[in-house]
Amino acid sequence: MDLNDSTTRKKHSRDDEHSEPRIKKQKKHHVSPPEISRDAFANSVQDEGNGASKPHKNKDILRNSVPQSGSAKIANLVKALDEALDEDSLGETSNSIGAEAVKQCLDLRASLRTQKSNEETTAITIPEPKPSDGPNIPKSMTPVSITPWHSSNLPNKLPPLPAVLDKTLEESSFTHVNLGTGRITDITYERLEWVGDAYLELVATLLISQTFPHLTPGKLSQFRERCVKNLTLAEFALAYGFDKRAKLGNLFVKDQATMTKIHGDMFEAYVAAVVLSDPENGVERAAEWLKILWGQKLKKEIVQEEIRGKEIKVSNPMWKLVGDAREAAKQTAPLNPKDQLQRLLASKGVKLEYKDIGPATKDRTNKLPLFTVGVYLHGWGENGKQLGRGSANGKKDAGMKAAEEALRDKKMMAGYMEKKRIFDEQMELERQALQQAKRS
Repeated sequence: MDLNDSTTRKKHSRDDEHSEPRIKKQKKHHVSPPEISRDAFANSVQDEGNGASKPHKNKDILRNSVPQSGSAKIANLVKALDEALDEDSLGETSNSIGAEAVKQCLDLRASLRTQKSNEETTAITIPEPKPSDGPNIPKSMTPVSITPWHSSNLPNKLPPLPAVLDKTLEESSFTHVNLGTGRITDITYERLEWVGDAYLELVATLLISQTFPHLTPGKLSQFRERCVKNLTLAEFALAYGFDKRAKLGNLFVKDQATMTKIHGDMFEAYVAAVVLSDPENGVERAAEWLKILWGQKLKKEIVQEEIRGKEIKVSNPMWKLVGDAREAAKQTAPLNPKDQLQRLLASKGVKLEYKDIGPATKDRTNKLPLFTVGVYLHGWGENGKQLGRGSANGKKDAGMKAAEEALRDKKMMAGYMEKKRIFDEQMELERQALQQAKRS
């Protein structure tokens, strides 16, 4: 037996015997030591005592066992969500945990990213674009990648401007065609805004249709128009200082109407630049940015829809698939205000009439036509009495609001409903008497 080997083993044995007291001493000096095995810690101390020049693998254990900060844990959580919700693995994730859980994960990821963005006070770090030999085609957008608005997740301040990862596209977002060479290869904001317009329409459609499942397509279209119209986009552009970055040329005539159109187009061009410069994550980054901006514009309507959703609990089969049309048909949809009023008051010889009150005016909030409609009762001792009135950008919606106003007058409704009850009971008695007479 080699004497040196025996001596080494005895030394290891002595170190092992004293390893436990050393750990206790370590605990006295550190409030929250890393959790490693007793043997690993003893071997690490032994190497330090022997003056080993090469780093021991157990030192790596010590280094890697240091508790992570809160921000690092959140970053790891976001990274894990990104991997699970990646387009390539989204289908597998949805099959494993269900579509509803996937939507909750998407909401959590968006909330974590928004919180992180709000805490940033320094300039945005621009990641390096990945070189690619293939065509610059962004990832496709799936319906589950856009989640509905929730009023509790909407910040009150302007979200950070997403970075454009390509300098050429960024500069082109603010460059007028007048400053180009006239070649077809020139990239200006006019060429980019044509692409950005399509993404704006798609993101707005997915957001609005999921957030407002109880509204008609006509009302949804009005919301979308408010989001994508030039006046709204120009306001966003000015808020981010796009007007100071615009390159229009010295001979350009800058009247207000023209500049509103240009600033709106520049905003659409910037959205396209964000998407095209980052094929991997550009669509998602642009969508999250637009979601916050538009959510702040529609916050009042979002809150109203959340209140309405608590009263009307009907799942929309377009976003919560049931697989069978017959199952979807089993859902009992609630009556709209017009149908409710009709059921409560209408009877034989009694009718409700909806007609315009005066000519249409212009809505100050969205510059669209504003219609006012009244609902009138013929019957129960009344001859064209106005029960309610409502105003909206469409006559159908205005009529709905008129019926809502009538339904809110509980005292008036109770009087007419009592007359209807007495009349219906009398009609039933007459019907029964007639049947009895036929039998006899």
